[in-house]
Amino acid sequence: MKNIPCILIAAVVLCTRLSAQSTDESAFTPANPPEMKPFANHDTPAYRAAKLFRHGANLGNYLEVPPGQNWGGTFSADELVAMKREGFDHVRVPVGWHHYAGPAPDFKLSPGIFACVDLVVTNALNNQLAVMINIHHFDELDKGPVATTEAFLKIWQQVAEHYKNFPEPLAFELDNEPHDAATTVAMNPIYTQVIAEIRQTNPHRTIFVEPGKWGGIGELKNLVLPPDDNIIVSVHCYDPFYFTHQGATWAGPDTKQTGIVFPGPPIQPLVSDPKLDLKPWVRNWIKNYNTLPTEKNPSGPLAFTGKLKYIRAWSDYYGRPVHLGEFGAYTKADAQSRRNFYSAVRHAAEEFKIGWCIWDWNAGFCYWDKKERHAVPGMHDALFGP
Repeated sequence: MKNIPCILIAAVVLCTRLSAQSTDESAFTPANPPEMKPFANHDTPAYRAAKLFRHGANLGNYLEVPPGQNWGGTFSADELVAMKREGFDHVRVPVGWHHYAGPAPDFKLSPGIFACVDLVVTNALNNQLAVMINIHHFDELDKGPVATTEAFLKIWQQVAEHYKNFPEPLAFELDNEPHDAATTVAMNPIYTQVIAEIRQTNPHRTIFVEPGKWGGIGELKNLVLPPDDNIIVSVHCYDPFYFTHQGATWAGPDTKQTGIVFPGPPIQPLVSDPKLDLKPWVRNWIKNYNTLPTEKNPSGPLAFTGKLKYIRAWSDYYGRPVHLGEFGAYTKADAQSRRNFYSAVRHAAEEFKIGWCIWDWNAGFCYWDKKERHAVPGMHDALFGP
């Protein structure tokens, strides 16, 4: 996800409001279009592959970054050794392939980007880490998915050809956080095309697919997948957003307020700075945060447990494994609250048997302190402790 360009702030603000206003989503009723056929057999290649993707970390702010920019993410081979030692079993590698594609009609990818991705993939696989590579921040696809379908297909055709002989613990994720015009309904037929193209060279490769609205859990009901039994559905969840993104300048004006703890309520009520000019819905959220007990507090497990329960029910009904591809808290939150949050999400995800992947390894939401060469204090226990 992160370090979103300014042109996307309006969309993030909308998502923030929807997220902050959402309630318990645990009530599940099968609602997908009739073309979405459930799999009765849960012993599929996708379910077997999902066992490789239980506890992961995103190598964020690195290979998805436009050329010439630096978002603070780095990579060294020894960090993958550390990642495995910490207890992670997979790494998600966001990649901005489209930045390195030539003109139509071939959209030929440069050898340089393959060399960079290969370095991560081969080192991860050599350390017994499963790997997921995707297309990340493909803004043109979000603005005009139909007009960009050919480029999308050509990029995946080349990526699939390049990696066709790599071992199966390497998985492909088609697109990160489709949004705006790239709605779930718009992406359904495009995904079907791309999956068919990938299957020409990678008949047994695990493929991850995200719904629209930034990989929103509420969009699962609109997803239609082809009858391919090696597809895992990925969703993202950053609730409670005003906690996880407090002070994040790219996340819009609703996240200016800092000092929010997890779980609420705070020992001393939070008094917002009037200079921030917070919107009424933010002020109302802070009021509830200050006054409601933890079990009802918007900055508490209530923000995500119902959604994870819904994911489990949807997955069970449709016979499709689901993966929590991103969750995390920006480092503007206090250290103890971050640890509390990661621990709470991890325990809820594992209660509902959902694999997870934190954002991120060593950038703005970091798990790993690359200077000190160890996990940020308390983070290992939050994710792997009792």
